Amino acid sequence: MSFSFLNLKRLCIFSHARPVYDQQFHQGVNIIRGENGSGKSTISDFIFYVLGGEFDEWKDKASLCTEVRAEVATTSGPLTLRRLIGTKQEPITVFFGPMADAINSPIEGWERYPIRRNTDKQLGFSQVLFRACGIPEAPTIEGGNVTAHQILRLLYSDQRTPAPRLFRFERFDTSNMRTAVGDLLLGANTYNLYVAQLELRDAKKVLEDRQTKLTSLLAAIPGQYGSMNAVELAGRITALEQERDRVIKQIAAVDDAVPADVDKEYEDRRKQALLYIRRARSEVRQMEESVEKLELEISDLNTFLDYLQQTMEKVNASSSIADVLGSIDFAYCPACLEPLERHTGTTQCVLCSKPVDPEREGARYLEIKLDISMQLRESRQILEAKEAAHQKVGAELKSARHELRRRNLEFRSAFELAGSPRDAKLAELNNRIGQIGQEITYLGSIRELAERVAKLIAERDAANNEVDRLVTVIARFNSAASGRISQAMSLVSAHAKTILKQDLKRQEEFADPRMVTVNFADDAVLVDGKMNFAESSNVILKNAAILALLGAAAEDEKFWHPRLVLMDNVEDKGMEQKRSHNFQKIIVNLSQQARLPHQVIFTTSMLNPDLDMDKFTIGPYYTEQNRTLNFSD
Repeated sequence: MSFSFLNLKRLCIFSHARPVYDQQFHQGVNIIRGENGSGKSTISDFIFYVLGGEFDEWKDKASLCTEVRAEVATTSGPLTLRRLIGTKQEPITVFFGPMADAINSPIEGWERYPIRRNTDKQLGFSQVLFRACGIPEAPTIEGGNVTAHQILRLLYSDQRTPAPRLFRFERFDTSNMRTAVGDLLLGANTYNLYVAQLELRDAKKVLEDRQTKLTSLLAAIPGQYGSMNAVELAGRITALEQERDRVIKQIAAVDDAVPADVDKEYEDRRKQALLYIRRARSEVRQMEESVEKLELEISDLNTFLDYLQQTMEKVNASSSIADVLGSIDFAYCPACLEPLERHTGTTQCVLCSKPVDPEREGARYLEIKLDISMQLRESRQILEAKEAAHQKVGAELKSARHELRRRNLEFRSAFELAGSPRDAKLAELNNRIGQIGQEITYLGSIRELAERVAKLIAERDAANNEVDRLVTVIARFNSAASGRISQAMSLVSAHAKTILKQDLKRQEEFADPRMVTVNFADDAVLVDGKMNFAESSNVILKNAAILALLGAAAEDEKFWHPRLVLMDNVEDKGMEQKRSHNFQKIIVNLSQQARLPHQVIFTTSMLNPDLDMDKFTIGPYYTEQNRTLNFSD
């Protein structure tokens, strides 16, 4: 079988190990008939639940049940499903074979799967069912996957959902999820697209990880490290090693290189070194003074900014108080409590009778606020500049102090500890060997960092290239999917128009529609752009759309529709008997004309007499005394 397929073959419901319902189902049309209130909807809910629906709104009789089992036919072969009556997330146990074998199988022969998988390494029930039925897994925009529950929401037309809605109602529903379900059933979301989307998700994680590590590593590297080019650093290390070899040779030949008459040259070098140290000390002192001056200026600026901020707060408070007091109508003087003379005008102070211009007072406050705001902005700019200068001079001071210490050590080694020019020369050469060793160690650590940086950059670039490649691949797949959607929706629309035309002449728009649009994202069905007709017509329209999807899937193998629908509302919302009988006949005609295997299960309390035969009906005619769930001994 080269197309997706799922059919119910047998349904068993138990109450504490005692069967209360056990019926065989078949391909084609399956009709559960009986009086209103006899439990037909309860059987529909159990079918929805055992196939992976997230359901827990059990009626009184159903809540007495403890377990439901179902044998289903799939593309890969028969499966037996077992689910305890519990919460929406109750796991499902699967036996890979028919129910006859499952009954005799020990518990080790069953596999238990959660309704929703918790990790990527764990299989959930939806993944098992999809693989068995030949339906590929499909991710959603939110990053999750389409589940069996979400597909069943489009296959199960129940009585609780308002008729204009296409999907079975649930809270927190999203248009993205509905679109993903619709595209999947239409055959648009190819497995290659799914794999590419998963690979893109992983590639983006790798790219984000490498970029984060690279950013953190670069931020941790001091600015004085200079070049991070690994090749250049290796060259510098080689040059230092060569210099060290030369210095070692000079030490071996020091007696030949330092004749006895070099005292004057020795003294000149001593004076030059001492002069450099004095200049370096002077520069350090100047830098220290600059740093101290900048710190004082920064402290003064912070104090001034605090003052300006407090002043601004006081001005704002004064302005608010003035607004409040200006609106108070004083009848007595607040000082002496004598009655105040009433003024008919509004431009005099109620206390002192002096002329008052409220607009001028407001303008004065505004002027003060703007002036303080300007000072705040300028002071902050100056503070930022001073802090930047302080940081720069501080770094230069640190470097200058380090250089001064190095020069002092060299001077002491070469001229204070050495007893002769020869000793001074040896001290100078040995000191240089020590410096070279330090520089090689320093450059080696930088080279290691540079190699790590280069490796991360290469990995980041590779991940970025992979993301770009996958984006292009997905765009190509999406283009192909768009073409598939258009083709599939044309076929669905054609079937829906045919179904509506066969309806009784109760809704003018259904007589000869030009276009029937199934909009998964908006959860709606439109006839020539219109929706929301009479309630019974809304039921016909919704069921026509669900049947049209089935009819198109039973004609075109490229649909990933399981070719199963479940209807519990064919006579909902005041449907007249004649119209219901006609729609039941439409269902049977569509089934008989279908090219591929399929299954339609529907319930009715007003069965078309022409369909009351064993090849269509399931079980007896149920009544109040003979209910679907039989708890009698």
